[in-house]
Amino acid sequence: MQLITKNIFINTAFCSTLGWRLRNEKIRTGFSPGQLFRMEQGKEIGRLARSLYPDGIFVNELSSEAATKRTRDLLKKPQTRVLFEATFLAGNYIAKADILVRDAKSWELIEVKSSVVAKEEFIDDMAYTTLVAQAAGFFPSAISLVLIDKNYRYGMPIEKLFVKTNFTEQVIEKVNTFQTIVDFIDSVSSTPDEPEPQLTYNCRQCGEFSECPGKEIKSHIFQIPGIQQKAVEKLIASGITSIHEIPDSFSLTDNQKRVVDCIKCGKMQIDPDLLKKLATISWPAFYLDFETMMTAIPLWPDIAPYEQIPVQYSLHICGSTGKIIRHRDYLADPHRDCRRELAERLIEDLKGEGSIITYSSFEKTTISKLSTTFSDLFDELQSLIDRIVDLEQCIKCVNHPEFCGRTSIKIVLPVLVPDLSYEGLEIADGYTALMTFAMMAQGKMDTGEMERKRAALLEYCKMDTLAMVRLHEVLHGFLPGRSE
Repeated sequence: MQLITKNIFINTAFCSTLGWRLRNEKIRTGFSPGQLFRMEQGKEIGRLARSLYPDGIFVNELSSEAATKRTRDLLKKPQTRVLFEATFLAGNYIAKADILVRDAKSWELIEVKSSVVAKEEFIDDMAYTTLVAQAAGFFPSAISLVLIDKNYRYGMPIEKLFVKTNFTEQVIEKVNTFQTIVDFIDSVSSTPDEPEPQLTYNCRQCGEFSECPGKEIKSHIFQIPGIQQKAVEKLIASGITSIHEIPDSFSLTDNQKRVVDCIKCGKMQIDPDLLKKLATISWPAFYLDFETMMTAIPLWPDIAPYEQIPVQYSLHICGSTGKIIRHRDYLADPHRDCRRELAERLIEDLKGEGSIITYSSFEKTTISKLSTTFSDLFDELQSLIDRIVDLEQCIKCVNHPEFCGRTSIKIVLPVLVPDLSYEGLEIADGYTALMTFAMMAQGKMDTGEMERKRAALLEYCKMDTLAMVRLHEVLHGFLPGRSE
């Protein structure tokens, strides 16, 4: 049985069953391209953070025992000032500290995260490392978190990329909490038999839910939009796990009740406001979708870490409902900042009259940001915003039992347009598109692969706008007596 790592510890505290499965290696999950990209960005940020300490010593022994011994030996040497990946072993627990820095006779433990925002989970991460370090006899006097500085810009010295904050007090408080469950975590994760899953509010966030307490439940109560922990716990306490079991007297918001009633009756319901919302669309209509790129370290001037940069759009133009006149698209050169070129091309492709149909407010936000970035294009870009109609707001007039209260295009498309699918596309979701362009911009593809990926990006974005055309056509068909 493997040692308890930070991941196992925190997940066991979250759910005994999940922790047991992780420690006993019962979960075999691969990483998606998006997850691998995030991991690579994290590794690069870690490497850059270490570069600020040129005299640092990397503890890179492969075995836990060897790494632990190497750490102990180095900590005893007065000349050791900085350690990377210092390893601590205490009983069945193991932890690695990103960076240890000696100041006089004390040590500072530093956790590095490739984020611009401090999150509660980072306190847990630092607390676990500190917990194991203390159990191994190492007591840092300060515990700090290093994040990416959102004010960093391309070309600045690398030390400007980071901002460090002392979290010693908060971490020690969490360490004290963790100490009360150390024995329990070890015991429950090492039992011969898997602990019986217990349905709780936390289960809704778990990737294993569909293979655990939610496996046999049809229309689970977690599908109720916006349901709060108190309501979930009340239902579970009453033995209710399916929406079909919820009594009519149970307190729900109007929207939640609408969704629950629709799932119970199994029939689609159309809000009369659909006619009014569709009537705001004027022709020709321009169906617009953007794809963006963002990286932890900006690739071009005047761009912040993780700033979303529009790099692509697709545009289907229709003369009437479902009648496509032409298609336009744009995909930036990954070797340079093409935002202005994209903005100018967009203005040209959308010139004239007619509604610009988007799905959600993202396109509106993107155009608005372009208008502030390029002040000389402000009026022309703002005039585009005035023509935008959000198709998702029209979709919200349709309550379908298979929507479960959700209206993202990936949810509604297979229900309303089953013959149109993203399946089989090399790129089939927005994050993979983002990651793909980012890798191109970072020079991580050869020419042949880049050409193939460019074609895949164009095909994916084109599918997004075609999906809007088809969804609009279906919505139009829900209006009795309407004709072209």
